[in-house]
Amino acid sequence: MKDVEKLLKERVCQVLRYKGLNVNSASRILDIPQRTLNRQVNEEGKVGMELLYAIMNSFPEVSSSWLVTGEGEMLSANEDEGLSLADASPYYEELPVSAGLRDSFDPTKEVASGYISMPRWRAQFYFPVIGTSMEPEIHAGDIIGVNRVESLRELDPDKIYMIVTNESRMIKRCYHDAENPELLWCVSPNYPSFAINKNDICALFHVVNRIERL
Repeated sequence: MKDVEKLLKERVCQVLRYKGLNVNSASRILDIPQRTLNRQVNEEGKVGMELLYAIMNSFPEVSSSWLVTGEGEMLSANEDEGLSLADASPYYEELPVSAGLRDSFDPTKEVASGYISMPRWRAQFYFPVIGTSMEPEIHAGDIIGVNRVESLRELDPDKIYMIVTNESRMIKRCYHDAENPELLWCVSPNYPSFAINKNDICALFHVVNRIERL
């Protein structure tokens, strides 16, 4: 196991010890199968994005920056400014999100360019946008803030989502196929709609904030 992966696993275990959780109790809180969690925490399995997102969602007092990179303190408290670091979300300037297809996003392998603090919106991550297919709602050059969606059942066709697969990340509106439950339709104002297999989706994020380009 690479050193970076070993250190990431140690940080996950540190969070579980801090919360007083074993694999059984943590699996219920994080909504991750016990066998999967045990493999990632106690065996040789690699810590997955799903586990990191679950920790960020379930334990907001844990610094997402520390969890992913090891930088700073485990608990999100900035005593000098009296500001919670939970309100400052990683911004990935080098990972633009397209209305088309881009490389995937794995926070365990990426380094944030900086942090954006907009407590009212509580976005987990921020990304710049390229492409024009979501105009006039989202323009190329805008920055979007996103929060992870726990279940595809939560989809609202009136909302905009960032879809992450093993090979792409994109922003679209989404709806379930009426005839094939395995398909999800991706819709944008300026390009033809297309369907993707739900099994290919690694993570889904709701776009909760947009910072307009200057």
